[in-house]
Amino acid sequence: MKKMKIWMLPMLLLLFMTSCVSTKKFNALQSEKDELAANMAKIEQKVSMLEEENTKLNSEKATLDQNISQVRTQLSSTETQLKDVEKNLNDKQAQINQIRSAMDEAFTNVEDAVLESNQRLVELEDMLYVDMDDPINFKTGSAVVSKDDQETLDKIATMLKANPNMHFIVEGHADKRSIHTDKYQDNWDLSAARSIEVVRKLIKMGVDPKQLTAAGRAEFMPTAEGSDPESLAKNRRTEIIVVPNIGKLYEMHKNKTIDPKS
Repeated sequence: MKKMKIWMLPMLLLLFMTSCVSTKKFNALQSEKDELAANMAKIEQKVSMLEEENTKLNSEKATLDQNISQVRTQLSSTETQLKDVEKNLNDKQAQINQIRSAMDEAFTNVEDAVLESNQRLVELEDMLYVDMDDPINFKTGSAVVSKDDQETLDKIATMLKANPNMHFIVEGHADKRSIHTDKYQDNWDLSAARSIEVVRKLIKMGVDPKQLTAAGRAEFMPTAEGSDPESLAKNRRTEIIVVPNIGKLYEMHKNKTIDPKS
């Protein structure tokens, strides 16, 4: 019996040692498992955070894509508006050029013709007058053109014959003294007679009658206000009004070519 116990002692010792080794391995494995589980939890947390961040980024990307789409739409609309504005500007410039061309045609030829005759154009009460160096004047109560005025008549006739498209209004005037005779009822009659006399002489000199209009202003447009003989003599006169060909300008106005509100 004693011998048997001695023999079992190594076996028990071996079994004990084996049990101790298994426990250590188990504990080590358990610790490693716990560490892996903790690491896995951290990884899952990071994955969850990354997924949330990814969801947020996708939402922001969708918003940016929408904003970009809106910007592109606005840009396309702006480009269309710019093209419309550019077209309108080009149309307006074409209309302005058309008006300038019509104005040049209406006034440049007139200016050139007057300058060629060594005369000047002056603007008075919205009318263009030929400023003659030696205007045609009349004696008191008379509509007779003096021989001294022949040179002035020659200049007017030469100007009109050289420019058949020009049209003049011969405007007669009287001084402020009233008149009533068998021949002239008042200054209207007298001023009109003076303009008619000049027109007739120009026609006799070869001017086309279609280029002339006779008109009287009586005493209501004096060049001198005094009652002295010199002032009265200055007012017994005829003036030459240039009538530009503004038919094209009127046609543009009538057709509303230019919008004044533009």
